[in-house]
Amino acid sequence: MAEASPRNILLTLQYDGTGFSGWQYQPGKRTVQGELVQSIEGIVGHSVEAWASSRTDAGVHARAMPVSFETTKAIPEHGLLRGLNARLPHDISVTAIGALPLGVRPRDVALATTYLYRVQLGPRRALASRFAWCPKQPRCDLDAMRQASAHFLGEHDFAAFRSVHCDAKSTRRTIHAVTLEIDADDLVTISITGNAFLRNMVRIMAGSLISVGLGRRPPEWISTLLATLRRDDAAQTAPALGLTLHTVHFDGYPRIGKRALEVTGRGPTEDDSAPASAVESVVDDDGLAGG
Repeated sequence: MAEASPRNILLTLQYDGTGFSGWQYQPGKRTVQGELVQSIEGIVGHSVEAWASSRTDAGVHARAMPVSFETTKAIPEHGLLRGLNARLPHDISVTAIGALPLGVRPRDVALATTYLYRVQLGPRRALASRFAWCPKQPRCDLDAMRQASAHFLGEHDFAAFRSVHCDAKSTRRTIHAVTLEIDADDLVTISITGNAFLRNMVRIMAGSLISVGLGRRPPEWISTLLATLRRDDAAQTAPALGLTLHTVHFDGYPRIGKRALEVTGRGPTEDDSAPASAVESVVDDDGLAGG
């Protein structure tokens, strides 16, 4: 295969997380990163590193995960798209291919992420069983859940909404939007958009909202949790199968928690004029974490 100038390829990855031990490579375990890298290397013929916008935990799905890798091979994008989808297992696919400047990784330029958490009310539905949690409840008070979700909006300390295994230095995060919808099949979709997420944060938020919807807690309980900062006071972590990384946003939101990046010929550099409060990199999302 002919050589060319180095390129930074941006893939949009979709996967059913049911059969994976998460995104990140782990020796002896089946991971999304492991399968992807093996397929890329089989095409380009050299070692690569695959950089995702975030990590997802075991069992968490992704509709559109941005992933980048660099290569000097002169393979056209359409050929790479076809080749990867021919090599990848049935539960991973590449839906689009683009490019980033050399040295830039997706999480350097990501401004926000939207996760969906799905809950199947009523009896179990076969077509939703791999992608929605079925708590075996006939109904949920969506109005109460919407009232509760309003307490999440804005910047807060989400210490009560993170896994005990989360090692993030700061627990402050900004939630831009939370919406709830229900369809004709009684499938509830909770959509949460934030600048970044702590480990298991979205699943704990979803579990807490569902507790409100089932009448176990009042809507103002969420405000209490944000004030007490105690993980033991929040609800259970909702199961992984209901969570999907839906969209990673590269525009439309402020750049919170990271220095501004200036792309040069050598790759990205940080803008030292950024205020000190913006220095900390917030890279813990679900599983990176919201997962």
